[in-house]
Amino acid sequence: MPRETVAIRWKGDTDFEASLPSGKTVTMSGTGPKPLEMVVASLGGCAALTLQAFLQKMRIEVDHFDLDVEGVLAEERPSAIVGARVRIRFYGRDLKQEQIERAMELAKKYCPVHHTLIKAGPIEYSYEIHPTNAN
Repeated sequence: MPRETVAIRWKGDTDFEASLPSGKTVTMSGTGPKPLEMVVASLGGCAALTLQAFLQKMRIEVDHFDLDVEGVLAEERPSAIVGARVRIRFYGRDLKQEQIERAMELAKKYCPVHHTLIKAGPIEYSYEIHPTNAN
């Protein structure tokens, strides 16, 4: 079975450095970014990267897009993610609602972080299309 191994090293005080399989490092701390914030950011990053790949594959030309991701946390302690909301804004000319929705469905289907977090609770996706003019 494939695995992802991350090495975590204490750097002092409340700082910990994660060495990732990609060769990159991320520092997490008690003052931020916090691990739970990184989980929410991971959902947004995975959704964005997967969506961008499908937009490109489907030859949907967007000027750009951005996301807001909200992790829904349990009321009790310790805080745990019990759901999420992802809002995506697409900017471009001649963007078709059907194409955007298809790309979003494919992104959800193939985003491993989505599949991990959906087990914790519902993940709601919504979007806006903002037409831009040709320059």
